[in-house]
Amino acid sequence: MSKSELRPRVFVVGLIQPGDVVLTTTPEPMSQTIRKFTGADISHAMICVATSSVIDSTGDGVHARNLGRIILELGCAGHVLRPVKPLSIDQLRSVLSFARASVGTRYTMTGAAKSVLAGFVAGRRQFCSRLVAQAYHEAGVNLVSDADFCHPGELLKSTALVEVPNVLRNLSPEEEADWRENIDNVQAMRDSTNALLQEARKLSPEIESLNDIDAYLAEHPEGDDQLVQALRSSRYLELWRDEFERNSWQYHIAMMEGHNCSEERKQRYCEGLLADEELCQNRFILNHAGYVTLNTLHPRQYFALMVELYDILTQFHARRIEAATAWLERRGLLETTLPELLRPHTPEWFASLRTWNPKQAAMTEAAIQAAESSDVCSVCADDPARDYALVSMPAAGPGTLRLCDDCFRIRSLDELMRPF
Repeated sequence: MSKSELRPRVFVVGLIQPGDVVLTTTPEPMSQTIRKFTGADISHAMICVATSSVIDSTGDGVHARNLGRIILELGCAGHVLRPVKPLSIDQLRSVLSFARASVGTRYTMTGAAKSVLAGFVAGRRQFCSRLVAQAYHEAGVNLVSDADFCHPGELLKSTALVEVPNVLRNLSPEEEADWRENIDNVQAMRDSTNALLQEARKLSPEIESLNDIDAYLAEHPEGDDQLVQALRSSRYLELWRDEFERNSWQYHIAMMEGHNCSEERKQRYCEGLLADEELCQNRFILNHAGYVTLNTLHPRQYFALMVELYDILTQFHARRIEAATAWLERRGLLETTLPELLRPHTPEWFASLRTWNPKQAAMTEAAIQAAESSDVCSVCADDPARDYALVSMPAAGPGTLRLCDDCFRIRSLDELMRPF
């Protein structure tokens, strides 16, 4: 046994990037069988989607998990692979979007067993290596000869991937005790998602992922009450409270300054959060816009609740970004930049508004077309109107409006604004 195997090992999260393929194994008998059958030292595959976050397919289905909490037991291998030809930004976003859209999809033991055979038709259910290969195939990158049926060993040997060195480190005895006591906090999200999907599948066995619920409900309004009850009973709408209580220091600069974790850990967290934000637009904003559109076209209580949920998640995410930015700026690790305000009714302004609230953007566009002038009020299309900026920048959207005097008086009761 080599020195590196004398202690359990963990991944050096800072070396692993979104899009990387993470391969692992465990001492379990099933894992040993897979390794023996495929001739590889690994039995499981995952995709890194953000700092310390991976998505994989296990017996629980497709879910996210915390890479930083994964322990490789004695004698268990771990590899991190990266495309030989770097992905373009669009390709990377495609890979990550595919993985996230698959969350909740059920696991297929049969599909996994057939992954080393040929001549079978792939179903919609997932297993770990298929999820990875299909995500890349969706982005136009073929990691293996058959993305529908492949095993982790094929990913390890893929000529399209290269191994990232030095991604593992030994876990000290002190760290091990702490790591094994701390639960994987993402498990609550997995349990809640599965509970919601279990109830949804009573309405239609064809539902696999959360996206399938949306498609089903758009066509079947009679399922709204049952799905709303499933949302509530699964605690899906409440999980953000647990996250806030568990990591409240991440949401305010004063609490971050006073938190007892090391400066090094805070810096890693802040830099990782901002790197993820730069790579991919806040998915909470995109989901909010999607549910606004769905609820406009197909009014459902379920969709309305999801709009409210993603409004909250967007606001809390913005608070994390603000706190992390401020912490780095205070230490001279990040250059201070002022938010750019967009002039109302410009193409850039409409693009920003559509990303957050496509319904409001469409209403303003219609008002402008009816008035045959872009100088009218963003809300009622009256003229004259003036430009205003919100004193507190919103979590999403342009943060500026063109308002007539009446609309200004109404809006300014709830939102402080200044002339722009």
